[in-house]
Amino acid sequence: MADGADRTGGEATGDRRARKRRQTRRRLLDAARTRLAEVGLDALAVADITARADVGTGTFYNYFTGLDDTVAALIEEEVEALGRRIDALTATMADPAEVIAISVRHLMSTAASDPVWGGFIVRLGIAHPSLVAALGSRASRDMQRGIDEGRFDIPNLPMAEEVAFGSVLSAIHAHQRSPLPDRDPTVDLAAYNLRLLGLTPAEAAEVCARPLPALPAAPERAV
Repeated sequence: MADGADRTGGEATGDRRARKRRQTRRRLLDAARTRLAEVGLDALAVADITARADVGTGTFYNYFTGLDDTVAALIEEEVEALGRRIDALTATMADPAEVIAISVRHLMSTAASDPVWGGFIVRLGIAHPSLVAALGSRASRDMQRGIDEGRFDIPNLPMAEEVAFGSVLSAIHAHQRSPLPDRDPTVDLAAYNLRLLGLTPAEAAEVCARPLPALPAAPERAV
């Protein structure tokens, strides 16, 4: 019989252990995500995460070296993964303005449909380096393309990047505090961002009136 095989004919012992480890890691990340959305990074504590996940402190350190490691894993799963899906969706789009609009609309839509996700990135804030790397680098790339193609008029690209990034987080926060049921926040935010980049109100409205294509399916989370 192969090493680790279950003599009763059930799941192999090694497979059960691996599945249990994945489930425990998932509980820890879900707990950290929820707690971070509630209290922010400065108040996040390992004890709060382990209590919510119902595991011991020692178990936490079997999976993560500390809070920074946990947050980095969350950003990879929650933000970077979404960024890759948006990249795949917009890779063949001819209009840089539509790329920006689609990206902003999906970010806002994700936050509106999943308040914990929205609270998570808002609480991380605009200064967290991993969040900036995941979102800011993509905004910079897409804005530069629009400049190169003559679609955007951006005298100060670094400032435009900061304003656009900050506007997304601020709009998510504002929508969570006081949503406007008669307004589509995704369209408003995208239109404001396009006007920041030099489009006229009419041009921005036309781009944002285009259908919002669905994102590619997300890869299944390991559980």
